[in-house]
Amino acid sequence: MKVLPKSPIQPAQKEKYVNKEQCIGKIISWFYDGESKLFVIKRSDGVQYLKPRIKYFNTLPRCEINGLASKPLINRSKNGLADVIANLIKKEGSSGKYERLKPQKGKRVKITDPKTGKVTWRYKYRPVRAIHKIPLKNIPQDFLGNMKWWYVDVNTSEARVEDKDNKVIVCFYDAMNLINFSKKDQRTLRKNEIMYTDEWIEQGLQYKRVLEICRRYGVHAGSRLPDNWKSSR
Repeated sequence: MKVLPKSPIQPAQKEKYVNKEQCIGKIISWFYDGESKLFVIKRSDGVQYLKPRIKYFNTLPRCEINGLASKPLINRSKNGLADVIANLIKKEGSSGKYERLKPQKGKRVKITDPKTGKVTWRYKYRPVRAIHKIPLKNIPQDFLGNMKWWYVDVNTSEARVEDKDNKVIVCFYDAMNLINFSKKDQRTLRKNEIMYTDEWIEQGLQYKRVLEICRRYGVHAGSRLPDNWKSSR
């Protein structure tokens, strides 16, 4: 099975110290990917993949379960199990009454600034049990000859590519999918710079950054990753 390499924009898998209210808002959208059979959480700082099991969602903080509950699951494959899990998250996350779900509560810890001595309180969370070996997504090759433009979707922050008839040719939520585009299609995307609103500047830059890294290191569908790929992160 071919898998995605480590992303230059992957969310940090480590303990987090945050204010309770700051958890909310980091999640932009979430999906069920029928091809990889994984849940995908699209965040402001990258993408996380979770297996379709309650125990993996239980590694999320309560405030992030609440965040998922407030957003519709994008389930284009219409997977029944994914809908069941999404409905459970919506029910318990919206009400705050957790019965089947047991998300992280977080541990309140005191942090003292070594320079000023100022004390602040934060909530400490363990790392989310996201998976790291992501199946490489199937991407058509040399198929963007009729491309008109591409842009960041204002609702999901997916990259959407349209043809000259304004029909969506392809859409993808993870910028790392760009490594499996052909060299010719990557060139076409660079020639037609991605469009985005002010709200999604950071998301647009993530797609551009991965595309530029691909150009710099000669990474495209069928190529081998260079030994210095890690140094690009």
